[in-house]
Amino acid sequence: MEYRDYWEDLDLSSSGFSVEEFLREEQQNEEERLEQELERLESLLDERREIHSETVEELESKLDWYVERLEDLYHGFGGVEEEKKERLKSKIDGFYSELRSEKRQQWRDRIELEMEVREVQKALEEVSDEDELWKLLE
Repeated sequence: MEYRDYWEDLDLSSSGFSVEEFLREEQQNEEERLEQELERLESLLDERREIHSETVEELESKLDWYVERLEDLYHGFGGVEEEKKERLKSKIDGFYSELRSEKRQQWRDRIELEMEVREVQKALEEVSDEDELWKLLE
């Protein structure tokens, strides 16, 4: 039996199967999946922005508190302990370092997620182009 004999035995149209309908359904499913993925990524972006904002706010609050303590030591009466000043300066430097690190991490996260968003948007455009092709074929 040759290949064409198999093909003739595989008459799907008589069983009610439509290749065109199947392909359109698959395209629609893919479009829905991509839209859900896009929503998920946008939600993650919003969540990351919120977490970053909260973290920066908390670090800045702590930083302000330590700066005020250091200023109080410098403006206070009597002898100021150099050791206490150095500990406060060290804490302040640590908070500045954490802030820079947090901002770098947030930037990296945002860039990665935005790249994923662009990939999904590109895939959605391709699916949309396929839809336009189906319309032309009708």
